[in-house]
Amino acid sequence: MNRLLGFLSDVRGSVDRRLPDLLTPPPGAGMDPLDALPPAAREALLSPGKRVRPALVFLTGELFRAREALLLDPACAVEMVHAASLVLDDLPAMDDAVLRRGRPALHTVHGEDMAILAAVTLLTRAFGVLSEAALRGAPRAAISPSLALDLVARLADACGVAGLSSGQALDLRTGEGEATFERLETIHARKTGALFVASAEFGAVLGHAREKELGAVRSYARNIGLAFQIVDDLLEKKDDSETGKSSRRAPVPTFTRHLGAEGARQLVHELSAHAVEAIGVFGSRAERLVEFALFLRDRST
Repeated sequence: MNRLLGFLSDVRGSVDRRLPDLLTPPPGAGMDPLDALPPAAREALLSPGKRVRPALVFLTGELFRAREALLLDPACAVEMVHAASLVLDDLPAMDDAVLRRGRPALHTVHGEDMAILAAVTLLTRAFGVLSEAALRGAPRAAISPSLALDLVARLADACGVAGLSSGQALDLRTGEGEATFERLETIHARKTGALFVASAEFGAVLGHAREKELGAVRSYARNIGLAFQIVDDLLEKKDDSETGKSSRRAPVPTFTRHLGAEGARQLVHELSAHAVEAIGVFGSRAERLVEFALFLRDRST
């Protein structure tokens, strides 16, 4: 596990160093001191985070022996989408959160208008980053145009009507009386799981995984994504200060409320076991992914 923690720390460091460069305006764009968007977008993107989704890009990339130089910008693109989703999630029209990661939510500092524009900026920039990796990447970090298009399509699917957006819409419209197990599973498979799946696919695609191998990776990612969300719910129920989020929205349906804390913990263990089983086909090559699943299962923050 110490090796995994070192790996995750290295990935987080690489991503945190790269993100500011990817948000720098193009040469000649100039900076207007009245433009409030750049600092809002930077704050949204660069706020401290675990970088779990970029780590998954690198872990599956390692499984298929993808070159690390190819993984960094796609991993950053995933983090941009995740950061955008958090900003939108916190808005008064959504969860109405006042804190995120222990800090004031972006809209409480920069206003709702700038928060929305920052989220749009990060979301669109993510697709620009993937395109640039093929168009202008340095020789060691260039991705072929066909692979870049593949990544763009997968990330778009993760964001859209069967992904993040749909999951959030269902979450907002589901009352406690409508929160069946199947509905909760759908919500979180889209709201959280879809980006986990895209992250895992990114590493696998860049390592030229076969379709059958991609299927195993998808199953792994779906299961750990759902387990990750349930652990978040358990931590929020225990103490908002541990997750760094404080929401003013009325209590929303979660697996923890539906199953109780003990039932939710049991489900987390079952999902983690399914994830590990899914990648059993890779044998010892997947050891680090197994450790990652257990690490997410047992986390306390």
